[in-house]
This record gives sequence, C-alpha cells and structure tokens, in this order.
Amino acid sequence: MATTIALTGGMGCGKSAAAEAFKELGAKVMDADSLSHFVLENDPYVIGTVKRVAGESAYGADGKALRENIAKAVFSDAKKLAEIENAIHPAVEKMWREELKKCDSSADMCFAVVEIPLLFEKRLENKFDICVSVFCSEALRKERLLSRGMTAEEILRRDVFQMSPLEKAKLADIVLFNESHRNFLKRQVELVLSRLK
Repeated sequence: MATTIALTGGMGCGKSAAAEAFKELGAKVMDADSLSHFVLENDPYVIGTVKRVAGESAYGADGKALRENIAKAVFSDAKKLAEIENAIHPAVEKMWREELKKCDSSADMCFAVVEIPLLFEKRLENKFDICVSVFCSEALRKERLLSRGMTAEEILRRDVFQMSPLEKAKLADIVLFNESHRNFLKRQVELVLSRLK
C-alpha cells in the first residue's frame, strides 16, 4: 500500500533537492513539471490549447514546445495562464495517478512522492496522505534563483502567480528547512519517512 506524499515549496526553496533525497531513501518520486513537459509535446488536447492561447510560436518546426515563448505569452496574463494550466493539470494528474496504481499494487510499504509546485494554488492537497513543503529564507531563495540566470523582474513576475513560501509552509503537514547543507535536508527527509512507516 502506498503512502502518497505531495512535495511543494516556493521557487528556489529546494523542492528538487528534497525530491532527490526522497528518491535516494527509496521513495518513488514523480515530478509534475517533467510530466507537464511531456504532455506539452505529446497530448493533442494540450498542444491544441497551447497553440490557441500562446500562438503558433509556442512550438518549433520539430514539434518541440518552446517553453520560453510560452512563458512570455502567458505569465503576464492570468486568464491565458489559467487556460493552459486547466489543460495541462488534468493530463498530468492522470499520469501520476497511473504511476501510483503501480505502487499500490506492491505488497511492500511504498512511499510515492509527487513534486507539485502549485499544490495549494490548484487545491490538490486533499489528493494526498501527507503534504510536505520545503522552506528557506527569502534572501537565500532569491540568491539561488538569480544564480540560475533568472532576473529580479522574472522572479517577481512568476511569484505573483504563486503563494509565498511562508503561506505554503503554514498549509503543509510537514515543513523541511533547506537553509544549509544538503545532508541536513536529507536527514529531515529520513526522519519523515521513518515516522510514516
């Protein structure tokens, strides 16, 4: 039987590092962003919606999604963003639910972690047994995002469409603090899994 864990947090807080720690400790981990990228290029309904909302420049001649072009077209327009998300999220949920079924069929105790950046924004928290949010200071979060090549303007533009990391932490069942070394984060994940067994 699978214990389902939703993993969320603000941009730059360390969701990917936490997901990696869960994976290293034996949990089955799925990344909603990766699944989103897959459906962007493989789900006919999603492709049609994105082209209609973001324009033909959303895809290259090879059929690959040009995510930068899509982001430019929708992140400044809440209505367009919602239209695209309303097409992508059900397709993504269908995919991770299929994976959870495989985990449920296992005789052993299984932890299935789905990394979902917009967990609370899309009101998906009730679909999981446990909600975990990764948190760090605002200064460190912005430093990490800037080091990835994002500009302060891009950070602000994307933050407008998300709850603050503090709000997410308040709504979560468990909060992981990612302010220092990865080993500290992994130790917290280890404690979470040990208490859920």
